Amino acid sequence: MQVTTELRPLFSYSILYIVFTIILIIFVLILTKYMKKKELQKELAIPSHKDLLVIKRKYLAKIDELINNFNSKKLSSRKAYQELSSIIRNFIFEVTNIQVQNYTLKDIASINMPVLYQLVSEYYSPEFARISKGNIALSISKTRMVIEKWN
Repeated sequence: MQVTTELRPLFSYSILYIVFTIILIIFVLILTKYMKKKELQKELAIPSHKDLLVIKRKYLAKIDELINNFNSKKLSSRKAYQELSSIIRNFIFEVTNIQVQNYTLKDIASINMPVLYQLVSEYYSPEFARISKGNIALSISKTRMVIEKWN
């Protein structure tokens, strides 16, 4: 019994498929890198000075509305602190595109924004304590100052 094996030459199959596959892989890699770069640029887009003034006015108006609602007894102290926290977190998001709306205090500490950390830590006790005690007028004043002085 004699067995013979015949090997085919290396390029007996069309090299066109191999070249096409390599080109396709390179194209996909370049495209994904380009898309990630565009996404990162979009995330880090800093608003222009004109936009920043519009954003500041928007959030200062929200603070004025909060003061009016609190003074007219439409909001409790706890609810006012919750609203104040939401205002500063949304302001930071619009200005920096860092999504701090749902960050815990520990998460905020890790992003190296001491002003935001100080404000939110000041809100925590009156916002979550069994009996809400705090100086809401002082907290509003500090928040207003941060928004006004933001560059």
